[in-house]
Amino acid sequence: MIAAIAGATGLTGSFCLQELLNNNNISEVIAIGRNSTDFSHPKLKEVLLKDLRLTEAVKADAFICCLGTTMKKAGSKAAFRAVDLDLPLYLAGALKNYGCNTVAVISSMGAKASSSIFYSSIKGQMEDALKAMDFECLAILRPSIISGPRKEKRFGEKAGLAIMKFVNPVLPPSLNNIKYINASDIAKALVNAIIEKKTGNTLYLSHEVKLLAKKNYS
Repeated sequence: MIAAIAGATGLTGSFCLQELLNNNNISEVIAIGRNSTDFSHPKLKEVLLKDLRLTEAVKADAFICCLGTTMKKAGSKAAFRAVDLDLPLYLAGALKNYGCNTVAVISSMGAKASSSIFYSSIKGQMEDALKAMDFECLAILRPSIISGPRKEKRFGEKAGLAIMKFVNPVLPPSLNNIKYINASDIAKALVNAIIEKKTGNTLYLSHEVKLLAKKNYS
């Protein structure tokens, strides 16, 4: 299987890239991004974007989207929308035109197009638009707060994660979906999703992402 990935230089994306390269089911990995991964591997090919557009055709069996930014980093709602909504949809559509029919994407807990929260609304719009593209397999992952070694500082998220790590052990099973989740588990789940290739649109809440990550498709 040839797998394309966007967002391979981010927290979850970097873990996902390693999972893809180490998985025997994946014969080639195409990393799509604005910047190079600065990583070398016999299975790895890189395609750099110019003005958020592909510079060459990308033909892959599956596409994993780990794209995401913050309002602070983006600088404006328009810039945020370009990265978290417009780019994922453009790439998914372009790859579908080249024959890709399997997609796994990171969304967010609480994603809903009609939400009054801008972030949740953008993620919900992305989900709805991807569903409308009618892929044979679309896996949407909605993780809770993500734990991992981020390069940039996200103080609000860091504070929330600290609280969640303290209360996680005492939360009842009914609240499993709000417990924090490791970026490495999300990465494993994304790779397992494209290998499993469940027909139709499948939504994985945070606890279900953890369960998917435990499957062995190496």
